[in-house]
Amino acid sequence: MSAFRRFGLPAVGVVFGVMMIFPIYIMVLGSLRSETAVFDFRLLPVEWEWSNFTEAWSESSLPRAILNSLFVSTTVTVVAMIFHAMSGYALARFHFPGRTLVFAWMLSTLMVPFSIIMLPLYLITKDLGMGNSYMGLIVPAIFNAYGIFLFRQFYRDFPKELEEAAYMEGLSLAGTFFRIAFPLSVPIIVPLTIGFFLANWNSYLWPLVITQDEQLWVVQQELAYLVGGGYFTPWNIVLAAAVIAAIPTFILFFAAQRFLVEGIKMSGIK
Repeated sequence: MSAFRRFGLPAVGVVFGVMMIFPIYIMVLGSLRSETAVFDFRLLPVEWEWSNFTEAWSESSLPRAILNSLFVSTTVTVVAMIFHAMSGYALARFHFPGRTLVFAWMLSTLMVPFSIIMLPLYLITKDLGMGNSYMGLIVPAIFNAYGIFLFRQFYRDFPKELEEAAYMEGLSLAGTFFRIAFPLSVPIIVPLTIGFFLANWNSYLWPLVITQDEQLWVVQQELAYLVGGGYFTPWNIVLAAAVIAAIPTFILFFAAQRFLVEGIKMSGIK
């Protein structure tokens, strides 16, 4: 068993790692090939077509779509972290009638597929005057029971002594939350931030439903248009656009990697 742990588990990890990285390698490889050689089976391009990235950036609306996705994803993530933390803190610390029922009702929304609520959500958003706007892209994406659940579970194990010390120092309830509890919630904020940002960055169905103006298109809509926007699909340009669109997500992950690992370590300490 010790030999398997020493050699077998790392080998399995390497195999799964290669399987996960291989699609990214194919994407980058195709983005550097010519139009006629994009489906070539060689491991490296014969000619490196760096101009594909220039064409993907300048000959499409990709820059505007990336800015739209950055704005929508960042806004949703920041607002969601604040609201979800407040909701989770209230469910973990406040004792009010129906608290368990409210929590169970919120969790039940996780079992409802988005395809079922998409039409009612669209009608509500349209009736509120948020159709075909940034508000229509942002507001419905903020509320998610998953984030509230994780914050609630985190604050249930949060040391009450810190809050009691804050009360003795004269802090109000809101001051205790925003100056003590919320800043110390990094172990749960970092993974949720990455998850929410990526989910909204990769969102396609809801932006497709709620927006008709091309000026509001997000990056996934632009990539879909590049694939199906004409009778011919330049796959090398599409792959180059996909590589450019993936860069912000890689930057976010590598920038938050240290905090993510530290958060996992801290969350395991009781």
